[in-house]
Amino acid sequence: MFYNQLIKLCEENNEKPTPLLRSLGLSATNLKRWQNGSTVNSEILAKLADHFNVPVDYFFQEDDNENEAAITNDANAFQKVYNIFRAHPDNIASFLSGDKIPVYNYEQIVKYLACSDDYLFNKSNSPVIDKSIKPCNNLSAKEYILNIMNKLPANSDYQVMQVKLSYIVINNLKKVGKGKAELIELKLAQKKIDRLYDDTIEDSKKRGLNLSDLNRIVEAFDLSYDFLFTGK
Repeated sequence: MFYNQLIKLCEENNEKPTPLLRSLGLSATNLKRWQNGSTVNSEILAKLADHFNVPVDYFFQEDDNENEAAITNDANAFQKVYNIFRAHPDNIASFLSGDKIPVYNYEQIVKYLACSDDYLFNKSNSPVIDKSIKPCNNLSAKEYILNIMNKLPANSDYQVMQVKLSYIVINNLKKVGKGKAELIELKLAQKKIDRLYDDTIEDSKKRGLNLSDLNRIVEAFDLSYDFLFTGK
């Protein structure tokens, strides 16, 4: 996966892998090891990501020629996660699971977004809304949304909520003439973006934008998070 993405980037930028590695002070013998499936450390990943101006997780996206079976294969998915965690052992603790939201914070978010109570999910029977959880009074609605987008969904309702929040971002981006093509140019995961723009796919089968995606969007398009979520 990593090796294929590296070769793809080299081809797109008309660069040879061996001279590139040497110019970055890296050994060219790494190429053979990576081709055989060896992991890459975080320092090398950072250098390559900076050189090509892509996010680190770009190197762990599915290859364009992978089929849907490969994407849904559990062993394949776990191997990808394992590879990322091995390359970023210092970041493992930051991956938090998202499953529930305090009622207070949900109502705060709905008011901020100016959407209906039931837009993100059915408030009356959703397992995501939990009255027993202590609210985060010190977080603004915007900060809580960013917190939601930064988590790994632990259930389908939380995942769908992330997708619907992503729809809001996508609709607000349309106001400044930014669409699917522009997001793909930012090297966001193409399969994820394709699915978000495909109305024929169920929301539960999609993945929402994450905090890394949002960071790249606001930086590349010189927008605020408030604009992404409210259009103002």
